[in-house]
Amino acid sequence: MNITEDRELFSRIASGDEYAFRLLYHRYNAVLAKGVKKMLRSDTAAAEVLQEVFLKVWLQRDTLVNIENPGGWLYTLAANFSLSQLRLQAREKVRTEDLPADDIQDNLDLSEKFYAKELQSILRDAIAALPVSRRQVFMMSMQDGKSRREIADALDISENTVKNQLLSARRFVREYLEQKTGNPLPLLLIALLLKIF
Repeated sequence: MNITEDRELFSRIASGDEYAFRLLYHRYNAVLAKGVKKMLRSDTAAAEVLQEVFLKVWLQRDTLVNIENPGGWLYTLAANFSLSQLRLQAREKVRTEDLPADDIQDNLDLSEKFYAKELQSILRDAIAALPVSRRQVFMMSMQDGKSRREIADALDISENTVKNQLLSARRFVREYLEQKTGNPLPLLLIALLLKIF
């Protein structure tokens, strides 16, 4: 990883550049995922942690220009979220085993967790508001990762119809989320939210 390139990406993200956000995601997601999965021993928990990391990057983008070592900051963020997840798991284990939980520290940033869950809820509402055929195309693309050709073949419609349905659905979902949150969210972040939908 190149610290100069990372700083440039952070600077562009700070100004709202979604393409730079996608580049950062593709540069760091797999690398961070290895460590997070090793720590948590759960693909689902790791996916949630990575979602929180990149959600925080986007939501705090205006502060990114002040970060000297973007890679180090991302690793620290992933480690902190992983530790929070482990604390949550430990607290849940204590609760299910009826053991006293006084000695377990709860340093979770509940506001960020709540916001991620709230975003998922708003996203569900947006998707539910789509016409059935458009919703089906959107979910096959965004959640299942199918190509336009695969969707067209599966639904027995033209690839051009799939393209138009996807463009309309993405525009509607983004506008719906922006209207409800007051914050424009990049398509990549919407895709991340769908991963644990």
